[in-house]
Amino acid sequence: MPGKPKRGSPKKSAAKPETGRVTYRELRNTPGRVWERLAHDQPLTLVADGEAKAVVIPVPDGDVATALEAYRRGRALIALRRIRERARHDGTAALTLDQINEVVREVRRERHRRERED
Repeated sequence: MPGKPKRGSPKKSAAKPETGRVTYRELRNTPGRVWERLAHDQPLTLVADGEAKAVVIPVPDGDVATALEAYRRGRALIALRRIRERARHDGTAALTLDQINEVVREVRRERHRRERED
């Protein structure tokens, strides 16, 4: 296919950093080659059924806890970016503090009303 990257070749995208691709089958059948690729300190995109499923990152110093913390922080930043984009799209980014406080009061009133009904 012309637009599809070859197996094992980097996938190029303007918004995403380049990573090598590795299929689940390659990981299962030739793990030594995958470890060699990770030794170059570059992440690999794990692909199954033609779809990216995970990112495999090298942890050269063995500090898995720090790597997981960085991953979690990155996910939080991505979530925050999506929340901000949605607020801009919905127009809620332009709310004043008084408007925000009124929304909070309304939600709390509704929650309190539902708790009394239960």
